[in-house]
Amino acid sequence: MLAAGAAFFAVGKANALPVALKVPTIDGLELTVLIDSTTALFGTPVDRPDFKYVPPPITRDYHRAFAGQWGYSILARSNVGSSDRRILIDFGYTADALLNNMALLGITPGSIDATVLSHGHYDHFGGLDGLLETGKLRRGTPLFVGAEEVFCARVRGTDPNGPPFGEIDRPALTVAGVDVHVSAEPAVVAGQGFTTGRIPLVSPERPRVPSGMLPGQGCDRVLLDPAKQDLPFIVDDAVHELGTAFNVRDRGLVVIGSCSHRGIINTVRRAQAVSGINKIHAIVGGFHLVSPQTREQALETVSLMQALNPDYVIPGHCTGETFVAAAQAAMPDKVIRSIVGARYRFGTAVSII
Repeated sequence: MLAAGAAFFAVGKANALPVALKVPTIDGLELTVLIDSTTALFGTPVDRPDFKYVPPPITRDYHRAFAGQWGYSILARSNVGSSDRRILIDFGYTADALLNNMALLGITPGSIDATVLSHGHYDHFGGLDGLLETGKLRRGTPLFVGAEEVFCARVRGTDPNGPPFGEIDRPALTVAGVDVHVSAEPAVVAGQGFTTGRIPLVSPERPRVPSGMLPGQGCDRVLLDPAKQDLPFIVDDAVHELGTAFNVRDRGLVVIGSCSHRGIINTVRRAQAVSGINKIHAIVGGFHLVSPQTREQALETVSLMQALNPDYVIPGHCTGETFVAAAQAAMPDKVIRSIVGARYRFGTAVSII
């Protein structure tokens, strides 16, 4: 089902941008879904030579259960030999859900080596305050963000008078001793993963972002892109959004799009360009194919993803059922659902958490 646009794009150069980073090679990677909207008590494990899926554990206390909500957070545990790192990517919508699910999985804030915030939407940073308030996150823990505008206050929708959509409590980061890294350039994270840096639009994807940004509220105008500094309101373009990726030895890249407001294909192509690695082992996260995106855009993304030929696709959060159903039909052995508490294992991981 390759559309004409996908066929054209498939022969484009993955590395049209200059290679900007020497990315690390890891032996194994385990992704644990902490926040997503889908919960399930039962599931069928998948055990293949290059991939393992472990369903959520059944909680010991039947009074407690995993919390699902609109939002996204994933813990990436990677290893090189016996040396492992834990990178928390996004924080979900509420602290209650994030901390509940972490506790059920035995994940403590003090075990986290680094954090990444993909973009400045509340359903991705809402749990951050509660994580900081535990007082258990190690001082000096890095937080990687893509630009100053991640800190700007936002509204829902594209009307300047729309309802508030929150802003990051920047003073709380300082009090907690978080080491904030603000850069549009790609960066190595905890010595084992990397961020994509700013994601250019190199595919036919042109996602629309249903939120607005208020320059100067929560963020420093002087540090914004020059064209945005003097404006009172901007419909989000998500140019500050980051993807996170890992290069798994002998497998290729695992790319985590989180929400993919810049397009999941654009995010993957940026990871390829940054790393100089074309092989895609897995594409994970929210692909932003719900409204205001259309059915046609979702189907086009399926075709574009087929052209990338990943080994696995794990769609969640804002992907939408149109894409999921079409991708399952087109790539039945590759598509695995994202479920809160589930773990996805690539390469030779140290152990299941």
